[in-house]
Amino acid sequence: MDLSMSNSPYYNYLQLWSHIKAPHRKRFFLLSILMILASIVEVVSIGAVIPFLSALTTPQQVFDHQLAQPLIALFDIINPQQFLLLLTILFSIAAVVSGMVRIALLWAQTRFSHAIGADLSESIYRRTLFQPYEVHIARNSSEVISGISIKSSQVVTNILMPTFTIISSMLILALILVLLVIMNPVIAISTTGLFGLFYAFIIFFVKKRLMINGEIMSHKQNDVIKSLQEGLGGIRDVLLDGVQNVYCNIFHHSDLVLRKAQADNQIIGGSPRFVIESISIVLIAFLAFFLVNEKGGIEFAIPILGALALSAQRALPLLQQIFQSWSSIRGSQSILQDILSFLNQKIPSHACLNLKERLVFENSISLTRIGYKYNSAAPWIFKNLNLNIKKGSCIGFIGTTGSGKSTLLDIIMSLLPLKQGSLAIDGEVVTLKNQHLWQSRISHVPQHVFLSDTTIAENIAFGIPLKDINYDRLREAAKGAQILEVINALNDGFNAITGERGVQFSGGQRQRIGIARALYKKSDVIILDEATSALDSKTESAVMETINNMSEKMTILIIAHRLSTLKKCDQIYELDKGVITKSGTYKDIINNN
Repeated sequence: MDLSMSNSPYYNYLQLWSHIKAPHRKRFFLLSILMILASIVEVVSIGAVIPFLSALTTPQQVFDHQLAQPLIALFDIINPQQFLLLLTILFSIAAVVSGMVRIALLWAQTRFSHAIGADLSESIYRRTLFQPYEVHIARNSSEVISGISIKSSQVVTNILMPTFTIISSMLILALILVLLVIMNPVIAISTTGLFGLFYAFIIFFVKKRLMINGEIMSHKQNDVIKSLQEGLGGIRDVLLDGVQNVYCNIFHHSDLVLRKAQADNQIIGGSPRFVIESISIVLIAFLAFFLVNEKGGIEFAIPILGALALSAQRALPLLQQIFQSWSSIRGSQSILQDILSFLNQKIPSHACLNLKERLVFENSISLTRIGYKYNSAAPWIFKNLNLNIKKGSCIGFIGTTGSGKSTLLDIIMSLLPLKQGSLAIDGEVVTLKNQHLWQSRISHVPQHVFLSDTTIAENIAFGIPLKDINYDRLREAAKGAQILEVINALNDGFNAITGERGVQFSGGQRQRIGIARALYKKSDVIILDEATSALDSKTESAVMETINNMSEKMTILIIAHRLSTLKKCDQIYELDKGVITKSGTYKDIINNN
């Protein structure tokens, strides 16, 4: 793809259009019809001012005009005063209808734009969640959060709504221009050319500045979110180290630059209005002078001046709206490109879970000559490693930090794609097409358990709606994780709120909730990655006793720093720099050491 084309606003629009759902595309055409209707009504209300002002200045002449005779006959009018009253009523109706249609158009455009924005946000979130684990660990979450929560909204307010404004404003402006040409072609063409050249001159000088400001806004929004996440996420260390001012300064610098760029673009977008208004007043003043001195005098000038004044009063704001909308769109191209990069993420065809299908696991998990590294420039973590794990066994992994223990378990969970070799379940190789079937049979308890700011019940039965939770199974899982007594002691029991990231519970309690989550799922494989590190020895022994009693039903893989945690493992593997250096039972490892 040509890089210049990919940065083109027109190409970006085509990309955005491809991500708009079919029902919204149909509504866009309905919205277009409403725009055309609003344009016609607007021009009719402007055109109605000419007969109305003519009737005010020369009532008898208008009353005698041949075009007025059908109305006079229809309403049985007998004198010019009655006809003036009719024109007043018709003019008022035209103005009211025009206002109502414009309100309806504003309502339709705004609701339609925000409905599209909601779909775009959901699509970004969905596509992001379905990305491989490798993508998530390589990406800063602040970019995703900024894209979903801020930039998608800005696509609505800075691109979609300005686009509709430009379309509707240009339709109305075109019809007003036709009306002005009919009234006085010389004035219409000369003034339109003058204002057009003025805006073209401004566009030529500001378009680059708008693009630069847009890039600044795109980058600094990510930095603002990042600084907030880091400051609030590490609040314990921030308070202990007294570095509040450091994080405030980081935030202030990014936020200040962001707001300066936003202010610059707003100033650029709004400034031409004042110049145009001044020029238009001067033009109308001189036009009035010349028309009054022409044949017909004041009676001839007033209807034309009234129509021109009303046209200017409607047309000049439309010109300004078009320019301001253009500047908004131009200054938001970097944001649109960021949004498109998220929207263009592919959702794998195999991503949707179909739990009716099953991957047979009756015998073993086999790793054959596997090789893995995080990227092409990184060193190999594993190369030609072989491992066979029997179903129902309890396997322990030990080794120094960086030896590859957690990476090996991520490979077994098919979170990290192998660069070499294969992962097979009962001889069936795990691929992109069936990996979700394998992952649906695994429960994972990390060292730092994620808890959402919901009830304990919802955290244990993770991902299951509250109304569908099996509370008997919930209590059984909590009992097995040695957390049931703690929960029962709370006023709200299982309905107690854990707080953001489980802040209202100790590290050991959070880990036990994580273990309860794994037990509730009743998976074939349970993986404990330093999952008991925050537990005291007595609680750890009780938890491991519960897990080991279930070993006939499930396969257990454990990473532990304390060798005593692995006492009841059938086999223990010691890793060092991606190589299995020792293996055997607990006694074998103790004797070797």
